[in-house]
Amino acid sequence: MKIIFITGSLEPGRTGVGDYTRLIAKACAGLGHQIQMIGLNDLFLTNEWEGEMDGIRSLRLPDALTWEYRWQKASRFIDKFGPDWISLQFVPYAFHPRGFFNQFLDGFSTLARKQKLHIKFHEIWIGEYPGAPLKERVVGWLQKRLILKLLQMTAPKIIHYTNAGSKVRMERAGIIAQYLPIFGNIKIAKKKKADWLSQQLALAGKPMSKPSIKRFLWFGFFGSIHPKWPARRILERLRMYTNAQDKRPGLLHVGIIEKHRNRWKEIQKKYSGDWLIHSLGPQPEDNVSHYLHSLHFGLTSTPWDLVGKSGTIAAMVEHGLPVIINIDGGTPKAPLVIQEKFMPLIIRSDEQLLQNLSRPPKHKPTRLNTITIAEMFIESLEQKRRSTHSLIA
Repeated sequence: MKIIFITGSLEPGRTGVGDYTRLIAKACAGLGHQIQMIGLNDLFLTNEWEGEMDGIRSLRLPDALTWEYRWQKASRFIDKFGPDWISLQFVPYAFHPRGFFNQFLDGFSTLARKQKLHIKFHEIWIGEYPGAPLKERVVGWLQKRLILKLLQMTAPKIIHYTNAGSKVRMERAGIIAQYLPIFGNIKIAKKKKADWLSQQLALAGKPMSKPSIKRFLWFGFFGSIHPKWPARRILERLRMYTNAQDKRPGLLHVGIIEKHRNRWKEIQKKYSGDWLIHSLGPQPEDNVSHYLHSLHFGLTSTPWDLVGKSGTIAAMVEHGLPVIINIDGGTPKAPLVIQEKFMPLIIRSDEQLLQNLSRPPKHKPTRLNTITIAEMFIESLEQKRRSTHSLIA
């Protein structure tokens, strides 16, 4: 099968959807399929680029180019390849800074007219939840209209979602979609390093002996932290839990914080009296794997109803790490949407939290999950190849 993946940017390590696209493309190629990729609105280039990424022929078109030029280049690239499927890995903000992707919409329906189309919605419209601010509701209403128009104009054969929030909202809008998981973008290290954390703390000027490290329960973030993450109640409850275990609480972070750095500094300033708090900053992939192996529990600012869309949560659970969720999100009664085998590792911060933490689930690291999901993706395309029914009810 010949498949071309299209998304906004393909720059490694800069967008979650871009990383996902490159990894699933590589996995599909490893399964014997012919694969190419297009970054149609690449923010990390100034000039167009065509070449090999991870052994896959790719075209990257920067946002500085006119849409007319990009459509011409992308069309020639697709025609030369002659794919059976176009797979659009979609996020509204990948094609416009405010999520109003009118110009993308104008040209994409023509671009996708010759091949069968698959769309994976990593995110949909915003603002459709109780108490959403007026501005967010207006933006979301416009985004929803554009997404419905995209589906009407392109008539995709198959649509996938990743999380409970999207599932509920798409069902309400009459969109027929199926669940396809995402995977973590951190390869699991072959061997655990028992002394990795002590070495890293020593390098950061915070030396700690192995016996001292074992007197801590380590909770950790990976990646960005939302500026509105409600820290107080969850950190107080976790401190109570660690005290009951005759341990000290440690809060760590790995990855790029960027624009949310102020929130991390606020947490450090307010809670460093009770907690040992430290950010290890950006780390190579192997180090991130060792970091996840060093934690007792993962923390995240991702809400309950968006658990399934988070690549960092996927990386944590693939490492066998339990993850605590302390934000309900816009659809708090929605079912947990994540691969079934990882459901026991998701711990909700509710009245049962301390009890659940006392008996954390044990789960071995899950290797080759990328291949598993790539096989699920290919199977879904095979099943839908001859289907003609509409996906808008």
